[in-house]
Amino acid sequence: MRTNCQDISQLNLNSLAQLNLSGQRSRKRIQGPLPSFSSNPNLICVSIGGNNLEGPIPPDFLQDVDHNKDTKIDLSFSMLTGAVPLTLNAFTKLDINLVGNVIDELDYTFCDDDEWMAGAVQRCDS
Repeated sequence: MRTNCQDISQLNLNSLAQLNLSGQRSRKRIQGPLPSFSSNPNLICVSIGGNNLEGPIPPDFLQDVDHNKDTKIDLSFSMLTGAVPLTLNAFTKLDINLVGNVIDELDYTFCDDDEWMAGAVQRCDS
């Protein structure tokens, strides 16, 4: 059985605050592009790492979430590619895990901001 993320993104989940679908077992892993969750303003915890998500992080990823709330995102060990969207720099209390992906670009704006990710991003090397 395959679960496609685009099917999930069509659901009306306006009051959803936490989503944990990480590490789906065997062939039941979630696959497809990462949904933007842009219509989920209350979402503060997304844990969907260890799946078969592929492609870039959408530029409108979590765009309607309050950028001043503690927000934890785990997208680790998927097949995400491309750049970290510059729009994520607006989050003041973001903890995002992108380990195990093929992220190939991080704008220097993230590195120059000591507040972003509590200063965890210290180097931006090409």
